[in-house]
Amino acid sequence: MRNFVIALRLLTIIPLGKKIDLKGGNLASSTIFFPLVGIIIGGFLVLINIITSFLPSFIRNVLIMIGWIWITGALHLDGFVDTMDGFAAGEKRENILRVMRDSFVGAKGIIALICLLMLKFFILLEISAEYKNYALLFSPAIGRYSMVIGTYLSPYARKEGGMGKEFFNHKTIKDALWSTIIVIIMGLFLFTLAGFYIIGLNLLVSLLLIIYIKKRIGGLTGDTLGALNEIIEITSLFSIYLVG
Repeated sequence: MRNFVIALRLLTIIPLGKKIDLKGGNLASSTIFFPLVGIIIGGFLVLINIITSFLPSFIRNVLIMIGWIWITGALHLDGFVDTMDGFAAGEKRENILRVMRDSFVGAKGIIALICLLMLKFFILLEISAEYKNYALLFSPAIGRYSMVIGTYLSPYARKEGGMGKEFFNHKTIKDALWSTIIVIIMGLFLFTLAGFYIIGLNLLVSLLLIIYIKKRIGGLTGDTLGALNEIIEITSLFSIYLVG
């Protein structure tokens, strides 16, 4: 239960009372529950979709997007922007990592963010009503699952420590396997056999992104995990659109 609460506190703005120790193995073990937290986020989005069903589609999807950003505290969007700024800084690993850590937001990061949000919004507009709630429920889950895979398949890119480093230092195959089982069960429950295609496509994109990031900076960081989540959410929505 403690690890689930840690995951919920890390990935959402939901208040959960007293302070919990966020060190070492506690952080790494919480990754088992990342897909479940994604389901909770997705459930919130489904609720918005249902409550606003009387509104025009355009307005309803705007509200879904706002809710998506609000409940996550824009945590991974921030990581996405930092990653885009860093990777636009040149080829040198040191420069990329330095820019990613800089609090200044560059023009390229802002442009990338606008493109990401526009793409997510317009895919949501195009997903059929039959699959809309399924897409809202599943995409946040598999997005956060991609972070678990990224943590397990990569070292930490920075020499210095930080909260992100704890995930990489204490990762176990058990955590990755349980997260995988949760995502597979959910995918098959929602999409039956098409779930294999959706999960497989998103896993392939995750692996390619992880390989690319490792090639550029020698591993992953908290920012690149956030970027991975955001990109896989887009890939998931698009793959569900193709199924529908």
